[in-house]
Amino acid sequence: MSYLLHTTEGGPPLNEEELRSFEIKNGFTFPVAYKAFLLTTNGGRPERDLFAITGLANNPFGRIHFFFGLNDPVESCNLDWNLDVFGDRIPDTMLPIATTEGVDKICLAVSGERSGEIFYWDGHAGASEKNLHFLASDFASFISSLRADENSPRFES
Repeated sequence: MSYLLHTTEGGPPLNEEELRSFEIKNGFTFPVAYKAFLLTTNGGRPERDLFAITGLANNPFGRIHFFFGLNDPVESCNLDWNLDVFGDRIPDTMLPIATTEGVDKICLAVSGERSGEIFYWDGHAGASEKNLHFLASDFASFISSLRADENSPRFES
C-alpha cells in the first residue's frame, strides 16, 4: 500500500481497541490510512522525512523529526501528550501527528469540512501571520509525497 512508511524508534505495538479508545476519548475517528500507519509503526522516525511547504516564505521545505504514537515510554512522543501541550495553540480541528526538529507540527484535520487533510503548523508564526499551511488532501498522499535526501535517516533492512 502506498501509504506505508518505514520508521524506527516507534512506540510499542498497538491494537484496534487502543486506537478506538483514543478516538472515543477525543471525539473523532482516524482516517483508514492513518490508522493503518499507527497499527504498523506506532509512530517513529521516518526513513523519508522531507516535505514541501507551499506558501511559507523563505522556507519551502520541512523535515519530519518524529511521528507521534500511543503508549510510547517517551512522553513527548505520544499523540495525547502533544494534543494536551499544543491544544491551546493549534486549532481545535487539528491533531498534531508529527514534529519537526523544532516546535512546528504536522497536523491531521480530525473534524470540520477539511477533515482528513494534512497541514503544517508553523509554531514561529506571529499573531498576524498565517500559521497553517496545506500539505496534502489525505494521509496516504502526504506519506507518498515524502522524500529522502543526504540528511535523512538511513535504516538498515
